[in-house]
Amino acid sequence: MFTTRGAKILDGTPNYLVMEEIGEIESAKHFEEVLNELKKYVIEKDIQSVSIILNEQQAADASYIELLEKFSFQIQDTQFFYRRQLSALEDMEIKAPLSVKSLEEITDAVFLKTWMDASAGSLNASAPFTSLSAQKEFEGMQSELGAGYQKSCLVIFYGDQAIGVTMPQIEQGIVDEGRLFYFGLIPAFRGLGWGAYLHKLSLQLLKQMGAEYYIGATGQHNIPMQRIFEANACELIERKFIYRLKDGVK
Repeated sequence: MFTTRGAKILDGTPNYLVMEEIGEIESAKHFEEVLNELKKYVIEKDIQSVSIILNEQQAADASYIELLEKFSFQIQDTQFFYRRQLSALEDMEIKAPLSVKSLEEITDAVFLKTWMDASAGSLNASAPFTSLSAQKEFEGMQSELGAGYQKSCLVIFYGDQAIGVTMPQIEQGIVDEGRLFYFGLIPAFRGLGWGAYLHKLSLQLLKQMGAEYYIGATGQHNIPMQRIFEANACELIERKFIYRLKDGVK
């Protein structure tokens, strides 16, 4: 696969590919070579969704932006990245009647429906899932996380009602970094104070999985999620810019 030193690639081929960190790019010419290799890989694997994320310094370089536009990438969103050390996170017990069940205990259909419902009305730039896009994201997640992905696919229940999804994982290739592949509540349970509590519970799950720190991100317009990060003592560390390959362009 194409790469540069220090690059970080989230590969859910053939459903999605995200170049989260482009690595050590020596010049605009070097970046163009990387984009050419990426284009070949996308065509070869028929990848449906392709994104490249730039940090603030890279996004300020006009030559990088010109090259992305040349290769049919367009700005999708600005994301805020947060970090929290988990060593001082106090233990907490889940409040009844809440419960959390993994894919080892529930069906794929229950998980996918809850995930799709939790994406409805999202303030992030990506559109809410359709049943087809949720299935593709699910397949891509399995490819990215590999064996044991079921343990990271969790549905939150209030009694017998599925109310949200949380997907804790140890970041691939990094033994102590915890992330949530997805976190969200269905619309009826938003704005009631559950978000911060369940996000904190998710951080505890990450700690139990062996994560020493947590990295989370949300879109610039998702103020409620930013407030959840702040409520759970997560520190804003940087802003990044997502460029996505235009639909239908390969």
